[in-house]
Amino acid sequence: MSNFFSTDGFLWRAMRDLTTLVILNIITLLCCVPVITAGAALASMHYVFFQMIENQEGHIVLTFFRQFRDNLKNATPIWLILLTAGFLLYIEYGVFKGMDGTGRIGIVFIYAGVLILAMLSVWLFPLTSKFVLSLGNCFRNAFYLCITKLIRTFAMVLIMAVIPFILTQDMHLLPLAFLFGLSFPGYLCALICHPVFKDMILKMQKQQEGPADEEGSIDQEGDLT
Repeated sequence: MSNFFSTDGFLWRAMRDLTTLVILNIITLLCCVPVITAGAALASMHYVFFQMIENQEGHIVLTFFRQFRDNLKNATPIWLILLTAGFLLYIEYGVFKGMDGTGRIGIVFIYAGVLILAMLSVWLFPLTSKFVLSLGNCFRNAFYLCITKLIRTFAMVLIMAVIPFILTQDMHLLPLAFLFGLSFPGYLCALICHPVFKDMILKMQKQQEGPADEEGSIDQEGDLT
């Protein structure tokens, strides 16, 4: 029982992780407000998640904003591409929704496009937080993971869609959305994709026949697949 309440016990770790998720959710939401910086915020949030999973946590806020500054260059182009693609799909939806026949077929393709964007996005930001990749290789590896890790991909898409949706449908749940709406589903997704990244790092170590950095740092033209 003493171990349960000790600083290494389950209760202490649970309270510590809960506090971390609250802090991460608030600062991530604030950094997403300018919209253009949302990609860097999401990547930085995932970086802290991976530190939590690997028991390498430091100062949460300082770590987040250090990564946020670094991710502005790498994650912002990814976010802008996804944002532009989503906006174009929204425009197309407005064009096709009032049509019959061909319009319905167009709507089906639009929904398929939204699903593809969602599948890519659940890998893109964790990838850019964990590895150093060029823009093209980041998308290529995300697409590869979408296909080869299909069950994990659908699980992450479902988590990122359902939990925020539930928390924003009732006024009584909005405080929970502010505290956990991004960080809780994001952390669950990090738990799902972390073993995949760990295997990828081991694969890189074998290919390079030498010690690799724990963050999976490789040159800008590197490929993980």
